[in-house]
Amino acid sequence: MTKKKIHLIEDDPLLSRMYERLFTIHDFDFMVDLDSQVGLERVKTERPDLVLLDIMMPNLNGLEVLKLLKSDDTTKAIPVVMITNVEDDDTQKQAEELGADGYLIKSRFDPDETVEYVTKKLK
Repeated sequence: MTKKKIHLIEDDPLLSRMYERLFTIHDFDFMVDLDSQVGLERVKTERPDLVLLDIMMPNLNGLEVLKLLKSDDTTKAIPVVMITNVEDDDTQKQAEELGADGYLIKSRFDPDETVEYVTKKLK
């Protein structure tokens, strides 16, 4: 069975490394981009099974990246789960309207729960 490919777009290097280790331990093929524009381009070429996308980032924020991913024929079918500390109903609603497949608040989900959530999303 082929490993599922997860792509994290997150500007926090410590969180990125932690998620990379955790998902790799759970036998996922894991990619990280700390820059949202680089991440957007890599999603188009790598075509992961799921994207974990932070909202608060320099350059393009996560909602802008989400909008671009969902409006592109090559990436619109890829599930995108927002992973953020933005606990705001309007932001969550906006993400859902743009096509987000999930909205995780980092402070409410420990890393193992995040892996479990992603695993369920991919079934």
